[in-house]
Amino acid sequence: MEKRIRVNHQIITHDIHLFKKDLLEINCAKEEKNDLEPIDQDLEILYEDDIVLVVNKPIHMIVHEDGSHGITLDRIVAGYFQKTHQLCPIRHIHRLDQDTSGCILYCKQSYLQPYFDHAIKTKQIRRTYLAIVQGKISQAMTISKKIGKDRHANRFRVSSCGVEAVTHLKPLTYKNDKTLIECQLETGRTHQIRVHLSSISHPLIGDKLYGTASQYRCMLHSYSLSFIHPLTHKKIEVICEMPKDMRLCMES
Repeated sequence: MEKRIRVNHQIITHDIHLFKKDLLEINCAKEEKNDLEPIDQDLEILYEDDIVLVVNKPIHMIVHEDGSHGITLDRIVAGYFQKTHQLCPIRHIHRLDQDTSGCILYCKQSYLQPYFDHAIKTKQIRRTYLAIVQGKISQAMTISKKIGKDRHANRFRVSSCGVEAVTHLKPLTYKNDKTLIECQLETGRTHQIRVHLSSISHPLIGDKLYGTASQYRCMLHSYSLSFIHPLTHKKIEVICEMPKDMRLCMES
């Protein structure tokens, strides 16, 4: 009906049969209306093509509107799309906590949103984090503990009545009674890494909710993100190097 489908360079307005070697073209450049007010602010782009955008979320910034009407990553992405004349929806595929930095994936085509939602649900999007914890972790381990909402506080906790949560840990560097570790998620529960690390008495440095407040923010960074591209079927892996404040934390 919108005349965005062609077969062998001819616009198709009704159902037809396709044959081997026919050329099928679908024009996906459809204008998308965004209700977000764009913000023109610097944005570190880690990867971009016609389908996806991966950016580095700064610390102390929320991904989407929470009622405060402040600066959000979604609004900055909207500003970037406006500045680059891209008529794309603002669709983040996953989120990070306010104090967590690193990779965030956006889908630029509405019709492919279900693909990425399914990929998240079926663990086909691989996410690796870097974290700095209190104390020494000397060997790799897997934490498989259910996580549920704490009824008495605005936080989460390990609970036999919670939902399955699995986190894989690998120590990288130990210094000044702090360990830099790599975390890989099999599941994506709210505050999963923070809750699991606290449960083994190695809370994140700077995690005032599950550990002890310090001069540092919560020392957690989304280091890498990988997924299978829905059109090329090739693996895309994006790296976001560890930020300066985490390097300084390990040295102090």
